[in-house]
Amino acid sequence: MAVRGEHYKMKLKLSVMAGLLLLISPAIFALDLQEAYARAQQNDPNWQANVLQYQADQLNLGIASGNLLPTVTLSGNVTRKNQSVNNLQPERLPAEFGELQSSSTTSRQVALTARQPLFRWDAWQGYKQVKTSVELSEVNLRLQKQQHILQVAEAYFNVLRQQSLTTAYLQEEQALSEQLRMMNAKLKEGLVARSEVSEANAQYQSAQANRISTQVQLVLAQEQLAQLIGPYQENLAVLRNDFQFQKPVPSDMQSWTELAQSQNLNILQARLQKRYSEDAKRVEQAALYPQVEAVGTYGYLKQSPATIMSSNGDFDQIGVEVNWNVFSGGRTQKSIRQAGVNVQKSEAQLDAAIRKANTDVKQSFMQVETDQAKLNARKAAMDSSEIVSQASRAQYQEGLKTMVDVLLAQRNAFSAKTDYLNAKYDYLLHVLQLQASVGQLTEKELAELNAWLIEYDSPQPL
Repeated sequence: MAVRGEHYKMKLKLSVMAGLLLLISPAIFALDLQEAYARAQQNDPNWQANVLQYQADQLNLGIASGNLLPTVTLSGNVTRKNQSVNNLQPERLPAEFGELQSSSTTSRQVALTARQPLFRWDAWQGYKQVKTSVELSEVNLRLQKQQHILQVAEAYFNVLRQQSLTTAYLQEEQALSEQLRMMNAKLKEGLVARSEVSEANAQYQSAQANRISTQVQLVLAQEQLAQLIGPYQENLAVLRNDFQFQKPVPSDMQSWTELAQSQNLNILQARLQKRYSEDAKRVEQAALYPQVEAVGTYGYLKQSPATIMSSNGDFDQIGVEVNWNVFSGGRTQKSIRQAGVNVQKSEAQLDAAIRKANTDVKQSFMQVETDQAKLNARKAAMDSSEIVSQASRAQYQEGLKTMVDVLLAQRNAFSAKTDYLNAKYDYLLHVLQLQASVGQLTEKELAELNAWLIEYDSPQPL
């Protein structure tokens, strides 16, 4: 009864593992990388916030141009004036000084005033600074978009990585479970030593722990992807078995370095930030110049009660107004010096961005080259270790190998398989990072990679 109970539990475990394999296998209608990114654009609140910030920045140019255009102001007022007058009578002086008389008048005025800047150096320099900031916001959005593509791709391929690893560990656990069942049966017949059974059990427990760990990582990876693209029910499209793991094109590092110097978005961002700082300095220097505006007013005035001194009726005037801030307590000079320091800071940041871009593109280039070479080696190691594992099982049946030898060969085979899986997805991410380092990671590159994904494949490619 105990043997039958253990056999039933083993069959139940195998059924559960088979169900898990079905759960992580790709469906006919799968979610591919391109569709995942499209959903992220619609559902990722961080990306939406970046787009809204860009749209808000674009409006700054219209706001700044308003300082160079005419302004029209409509004003009105009602004023009541009370006045007491001492009516002097000379013939009665010095006995009396006269009688007090009071009067009140009400004035009503409506005026339309137009101003046209004639010389506003501060407004013109401010407009140029805002124009630079608009260009900067465009580069910022391109950089954020590139980072967003990387985030989605990393989350997507991390799910595929964990799916593949979970599949591999499930297969290993299934194989070890079957071997452990056979070893227990042989142990009861006295055909194997208990130490060999203990070794098989240890390998099985280790594979089970690995499978549990990867299942947890798979759930976390799926949650990370859902955070970007929103909830999804579909399985993901997987990478084709015949995917070409190629070396970078162009194949020399110098070409990539030169490309990064001209197109790296972090460098473009730092250059525009430097120009923005220079514009800010010119804005501060503009405070040293006068402001000249043409001013015209047209209005209507009515005073009641009317007197011979009243000026009721329409009025208009036109003139030129000059304002010059001659002295402001030294604030202007200090602001100019501060802006000069900010220019020096932006120059240092530009130099740092150039150096970092140079390092990043070289690192990404070497990683892709290394990954491509490693993939060939990992693939050869995986195929060879699988042949060794199969040969060890055959030799065990002939009594030429021990179970420890079989388990070691099998462990090496599964280890080589997981190494190949990790190398494959590392290569994909490093290719995207290389494209990003030269500012060329867009939807086009994503579509090219997406063409190598398939909705289903049997068996699932590892």
